[in-house]
Amino acid sequence: MLKQHWRFISNVERVADNCIVVLAFILAYYAREPVLTTLARFFSNIPPEPQALAPIESYLIVLGIALPLYNGALSVLGGYRSMRFSSLLGLTRVVFFASVIVFLSEGALLYLLKWDLSRSFIGIFCALCALLLLFERYLVLWILRYWRSRGLNYRNILLVGTDEQSRRIFEEVSKRPELGIRVVGFATFETDSRLELLGQGNGLDGTLRQPGGKPSAPLPAPVIASPETFEVALKRYAVDEVLFTDVVRYFALVEELARIASEEGVRVTLAANWFSLEIFKSDVSYFGAVPLIHYQPSPADGATLYLKRAIDISVSASLLLVLSPLLLSVPFLIALESHGPVFFRQRRIGLNGRQFTLLKFRSMVRDAEKLLPALRSQNEMQGPVFKLKADPRITRVGKWLRRFSIDELPQLINVLRGDMSLVGPRPPLPEEVSLYVRKHRRRLSMRPGLTCTWQVSGRNENPDFERWMELDLEYVDNWSLRNDLRLLVKTIPAVLLGSGAR
Repeated sequence: MLKQHWRFISNVERVADNCIVVLAFILAYYAREPVLTTLARFFSNIPPEPQALAPIESYLIVLGIALPLYNGALSVLGGYRSMRFSSLLGLTRVVFFASVIVFLSEGALLYLLKWDLSRSFIGIFCALCALLLLFERYLVLWILRYWRSRGLNYRNILLVGTDEQSRRIFEEVSKRPELGIRVVGFATFETDSRLELLGQGNGLDGTLRQPGGKPSAPLPAPVIASPETFEVALKRYAVDEVLFTDVVRYFALVEELARIASEEGVRVTLAANWFSLEIFKSDVSYFGAVPLIHYQPSPADGATLYLKRAIDISVSASLLLVLSPLLLSVPFLIALESHGPVFFRQRRIGLNGRQFTLLKFRSMVRDAEKLLPALRSQNEMQGPVFKLKADPRITRVGKWLRRFSIDELPQLINVLRGDMSLVGPRPPLPEEVSLYVRKHRRRLSMRPGLTCTWQVSGRNENPDFERWMELDLEYVDNWSLRNDLRLLVKTIPAVLLGSGAR
C-alpha cells in the first residue's frame, strides 16, 4: 500500500548499499592493522604487530561474494521495503542479521575452499558494512520523517467501507503520523436512498445514521461519500488512493467504484484478507495479465526459503567437516558395546507428507522396534508419540549420545540431501501422522528440522502433545530467517546442558 514513491527511494538505496560495501571493503583493508594494533593494547591474546595482508587484489573475491550476498540478504530480510512502517530497532535487526549471514557465509567458504585469507579482515569488513549501512538507513528514515512532519510527502486515502476492518486501518494510521498517510474519511456502500448524510456544503461531510435517525456504531471519521457521490468526493478531497474493505459482500459495487477511481487516475487497493481464517497469509502474483491472490497457511516458496536452503547446505557441510573426528569415533563406541548396525535408519514423514529415511547413531539395542509394543503401556507422552525416560532398550553409550544429542548428528546428511532443514518441526513417524487430526497436519507444510521451538523448550519435560503441536504451528505461522537464527542460538545451551533429552 502506498509504495510508488518508495520504489524510487529503494532503487537509490540499493545503489548506495553497493557503494557502501565497496567503501567498507577498502576501509577494512587499510584500517585492519591500526584496528588490531589498538585492540592489542586492551586484549593480550591479540598480536601487537599483526601480519601484513596480501595485496588488495587477492581479497577481491571477498568483495565479489559480499556484494550479491548483501543484496540478497537485505532483500529477503525486508531492507528495501517502505520505511513508513520502519522503526530504529527494526532497521538495526535487518542490518545486523544481514551482516551475520554474510560473515558466516564468507567464513564457511574460506574454510571449505581452503582460501588463505585473513579472518580478521572479514570480521572488520562486515562490522564496517553493518555500521555504514545502519547509518545510511537512519539518515534516510530521519529525512523522510522530517519531510512528513512538515506536511510533505503525504498521501490522502479514502477508506471505502464502514466495517470493522476499515476502522482498524484508520486506527492504525492515526497512531503512526510518521507514515505520511491522511485518511480523508470513509465512503459507504449504502446508496443515498438508504442512509442519511448530515453535514455542510453539498452534503458530503457528515455522520452515518440509520433511516430512523438513530446513529449507527460511531465511526472515527466522517462519511464523506456514497456510491452516488463517490466521483465528486475523489475530486473535492484530492484523493491519492482508495482502499476498499468488505470486498466480498459488495463485490459488484466495488468493481464499479474501482473503475471510476482508475478513470480518475486514482490508485485502487483492495484489502486482501477476505476470509476470517487467521492462519492464511495472502500474496499476489500474475499469470500472464491475470492477477492472482494466493492464500497459504505456510511460507511461500520464495527467495527467503531459497536462502534458508542455501544456509542449510553451507552450515551442514561445514559441520560435517568440523565434527568429522567425532562422527568417526562414535561408531567405534557403539560397536564395542553391542552388536548390530552403527546407524539407525527409520522412515519419517517430511515436507507435505513426503517419506524419507532418517539417519541416527544407534542408541538402543538391536531390533529395539520389535520390543516397542510391550512398552506402549508405559508411554509418558500424551497423544500419538512414544517417549519413555527409563527406556530399557537404550544402551549405556546410547544414554550418553542422547543426553548431548550426538545421536542426531547424522541427520546433517539428511539436511544436506534436502530431506530436512536445520530448523523446523521434528519429523514424525508415519504411524504418528496417521493419528493426527486435520489441524496437526499443517506442521508438515514446513521442511522438518534438527531443532525447533519444542527442542529449546524442555523437549520431553513437557509431555503435552497438544502443546508440542501448538509450538510447531506457531513456528510455521511466524516463520522467518531471524526466528531460525534465534532458535539455532538457543539450541546450543539446550544441547550442551542436555535439557529435556531422553
